[in-house]
Formats: sequence, C-alpha cells, structure tokens
Amino acid sequence: MTVEQAISEISAMSPTDQIRIVQQIWDGLADNTSFEPTPAMKAELDRRWAKYEADPSSALTEEQFRDQMRVARGR
Repeated sequence: MTVEQAISEISAMSPTDQIRIVQQIWDGLADNTSFEPTPAMKAELDRRWAKYEADPSSALTEEQFRDQMRVARGR
C-alpha cells in the first residue's frame, strides 16, 4: 500500500477514527526522533518570522485560527 492509498483510506474514516490513528502514529514515534527541515522549509519559516516581526498584529490569536479552521471545514 502506498502512502497515498493509506491517506485515501484514512480520509474516508470518521474524524474520531482519524484522530485515533494520528495519536497512535504520534505515540509510536520515538522520543529521540529528529526532524531536519529542508532548506525550502527553513526559508519559508524565516520569511514568515520576518513578516511577523515587521507587523506582530498580522498574527492570529488561537481563537481566530480555530474560527478560520471551522469555516474552512464547513462547520
């Protein structure tokens, strides 16, 4: 099974089952698992941080973020 096939199958599941799968995957990762962002990821993070530092009011509060996610998900 490819990653794409697995994601397709998981996407068809209920949100509760999807969360359970994510939790099991997360819990299965070793504590010493390291992740090194790619140069493109680092550049994007730097760009976003510079944008925030130039205008801190551009950041969303947690409530604003959650509201936008609800709207995006049609809830």
